[in-house]
Amino acid sequence: MKRVLFVTLVSVVFAFALTLAGCGSGSNPIQATGASTTVQFGDATNDQIAKFELTVTSITLTGANGTANTANLLAAPVEFEFSHTAGTFEPVSLSKVPAGTYSAASITWSNPEIVTVNAGTPTKLTASPTSGTANVTSTVTISNTANFLNLDLDLASSVTINGTSATLNPTFTMTATSVPANAGGEGDDNGESDEVHGKITAINAPQFTVQTEEGASINFATDGNTHFSDGITQLSDLKVGDIVEVDSTTQSDGTKLATKVEREGDQSGEEAEGLIQSLDTPLTTITIVHQLDSTGNSSAPTTVAITVNSQTQYVIHADKLSVSGTFDATHIGKGQRVEADADGQTPPIVARKVQLREQALIGVVSNASQTGFTLAPSATSAFGSLSGATSVAVTLAQNANQQVTAANGATVRVRGIVFFDGTNYTMTATRVDNNQ
Repeated sequence: MKRVLFVTLVSVVFAFALTLAGCGSGSNPIQATGASTTVQFGDATNDQIAKFELTVTSITLTGANGTANTANLLAAPVEFEFSHTAGTFEPVSLSKVPAGTYSAASITWSNPEIVTVNAGTPTKLTASPTSGTANVTSTVTISNTANFLNLDLDLASSVTINGTSATLNPTFTMTATSVPANAGGEGDDNGESDEVHGKITAINAPQFTVQTEEGASINFATDGNTHFSDGITQLSDLKVGDIVEVDSTTQSDGTKLATKVEREGDQSGEEAEGLIQSLDTPLTTITIVHQLDSTGNSSAPTTVAITVNSQTQYVIHADKLSVSGTFDATHIGKGQRVEADADGQTPPIVARKVQLREQALIGVVSNASQTGFTLAPSATSAFGSLSGATSVAVTLAQNANQQVTAANGATVRVRGIVFFDGTNYTMTATRVDNNQ
């Protein structure tokens, strides 16, 4: 249901993580000594799957060249939804990893949730097995400075679909990076962390603590450059229990410095994210294929109905991306990925704000140029099935991360903001990959 795997430790946060472990969060002790390390999850997409979630209870590393094996890197089990992360990494849990060389990782998982879209209808699949251990063989080096351990799920190779059933064999690749020496040179794989969602559990200016939707407790520092938005202008405007989204960078000692703090809901608020399945006209209800929410419900619904009214705000959540497009009650379409935020509501929630979020599309390239191309998504993909779109005009954002050059006839994965003008879909892309 939630977001990523984040292992960076300030001493107070680590003490909290140890407390969680002592309260029965797992049978194995968590790793208690070592270098500050952020463990993250990402995903290579299976475009037919709208939601793929696992509960991860343990991550351990196998030492090599004299390095000892680690204990569990998780203070408590985390629920992680992979589909929404396609083309990026996100953080979740906190620990330490001793410096040294490691040759493998072991990831214990259970409770899979898989939702596909067929002919516009989302279907929750019966998955087997329902638990297991994913073993990753790869040599990585952890230094004495702030590190990042990135575990990238190959979703296309991890799931075999047969009708309404799915066979699982979660397959990951593993890499390690460190904080770049030059501030501002961080990416999502080595220090920059966007969209950490959760509730504030403590405020001790200039710091505050967020318990994420996955259950991790993360301490953030603020300074004069921290930007506060959505009705707040300073740290003192926030209250314990508020739902927030935090963007941050990692400092050389591994601590997190908040660059942006956005209030998404009050102490009784709620947020939900997913792909739009249906809309009515004039717009009063949006039904989404559920990916994430803030409720902590371990058995999420397949779809969620969101009510909008004349007071609902429509926001393009582009972070640092400069986009030109319209998103409002008349420029919204099936297949777009959105987040709905509400204050003090009971389901069905009445959205105070609907945000258009980044998503990944896969398709065949045509009309390639230096500034963009046309993408033809598969009709059987979640996006294609929901939207009915046979083409998306892609414009490359300035400084877009082009892992590959999109060539005519090639199949690529593109991540960015998708717009709908009432007839056609377009995308401003931040990243282009070869979908491997």
